Amino acid sequence: MKRDFKSIPNKTYDVIVIGGGIVGAGVARDTTLRGLDTLLIEKDDFGSGTTSRSTRLIHGGLRYLAQLEFALVRQDLSEREVMLRIAPHLVHHLSFLIPVHNTFLNIKMALGVTLYDVISFDKTLPNHKYFSKKKTLELEPGLKIDNLQGSYMYSDCAIPLTERLNFETALSAYEGGATVVNHARITKLIREDNRITGVEIKDEISGKTLQARGKLIVNAAGHWVDVVKDMIFTNKPAYLRRTKGVHIMIPKISHDALVLFSPVDGRLFFVIPWREYSLVGTTDTDYKDNLDAVFATAADVKYILDGLHFAYPDVKTEDIFYAYAGLRSLALKPGKSASNTSRSHELIDHSKTDKLDGLVTILGGKITAYRAVARDATDLVCKKMGNKAKCITGEKALPGAPELTDEDVKSLVGESGLPYPVVSHLSELYGSRCREVIAIAKQDTSGAQQISAGGPDIIAQIRHAVQMESCMTVNDFMVRRSIVGLRKDQGRDAVAVVAKEMQNLLKWTEEEKNRQIQAHNFLSSLGQRFRNP
Repeated sequence: MKRDFKSIPNKTYDVIVIGGGIVGAGVARDTTLRGLDTLLIEKDDFGSGTTSRSTRLIHGGLRYLAQLEFALVRQDLSEREVMLRIAPHLVHHLSFLIPVHNTFLNIKMALGVTLYDVISFDKTLPNHKYFSKKKTLELEPGLKIDNLQGSYMYSDCAIPLTERLNFETALSAYEGGATVVNHARITKLIREDNRITGVEIKDEISGKTLQARGKLIVNAAGHWVDVVKDMIFTNKPAYLRRTKGVHIMIPKISHDALVLFSPVDGRLFFVIPWREYSLVGTTDTDYKDNLDAVFATAADVKYILDGLHFAYPDVKTEDIFYAYAGLRSLALKPGKSASNTSRSHELIDHSKTDKLDGLVTILGGKITAYRAVARDATDLVCKKMGNKAKCITGEKALPGAPELTDEDVKSLVGESGLPYPVVSHLSELYGSRCREVIAIAKQDTSGAQQISAGGPDIIAQIRHAVQMESCMTVNDFMVRRSIVGLRKDQGRDAVAVVAKEMQNLLKWTEEEKNRQIQAHNFLSSLGQRFRNP
């Protein structure tokens, strides 16, 4: 995927999508596949906001049953099946265990998981099971829950690399003909009479500014939606309620995923196995601070640990490798608590609400349902433009599909001469596209060298990211093109090597290379802020 900022002013696009998170990328993919000439603009990097700060699940949302949001749960369970079909290399079955310790909770969970199975009547995943206390402790011997009665196991899906899902969605749009540009910030909406006719864009790499013309603009900026809205509606109330979700990364404490209920406020939270770690979260608190530097506080982490101690009392603050925080962009509903505010999405057609043509805004939505949110938005766009093409994003697989089998991996080991752990790791990251990385690794011996002793990533991945994945910064590579920066040490042993290789590829000065290292280190330091209240 080539980043081509200079070509943007040369034509008028059918659709300009603002925001390269999972929803914006999904809209760009859908509009492109329906034959609309599309421009996707992202101010930072694809998935650098909320998408990369999630619980890494594709799920229906068991807790939303208690809020009677049956339509939302049904939609998400249906989309779960779609994701298993179009992204099998990224989305995988995951078993969830719900320990129960009193009769009321036992009955409530029995009803909940049964209803979950009924609503997902067309699923390919197993139905729930009940386990005795003995069997529960055999499955999860580390559990230390007083008065444990047993547990319920149900099925959902993990997506260990939401960042790669986001990128492949944008890549699919690019492969379909879209112009896709990251590190390009919208600075102005261009208005002519009662129509939005384009946008002004600043290239964050070169510093240059240009204008792009579009027949219809889609504001899919996630928790920055109101920032874009304020460019044109100076006195309009906020559309969004932003809530902060925090997760902590600790040594692995469970085999299966666990659903626990915080003794602090009864709120459901997860313990998710992620590689050799456990991901624990999340919080749900209102947020009104800096939208570009969101981090976990000591109070956030204490809340998570207080809940976790109900089942794992020995986990300490010192055991936390790092924490991360992201923002949910929820359609504002006065009178609701943060946790009870609906995760359903809404579309605003400004020609109807504000007598302003050429602008559509997307509010809310979940990662699980991003394709359905994008479909609904694209349906509206197509209706307004007289395009009768049907949505095919639920049938067309993403670029990294299909998932490679173990035999495929072994075959690639033989062809490439790379060690099995390296090829297996590449297949997890890139799916079938790992062959592109392997081809680069075979060009010279340096490509097959490991980036650091801390993980299996190799130099060829950096070259692939720059040459074929629009990777423009060290942080892009460390935490969104690879998982080097997501390891327990946040890739501190690798950042200098990555920066040096990118310097050679992108012709950075020594000053720019050092600035890139400092910028990445600052973003990584946000994961440690909770230690300094």
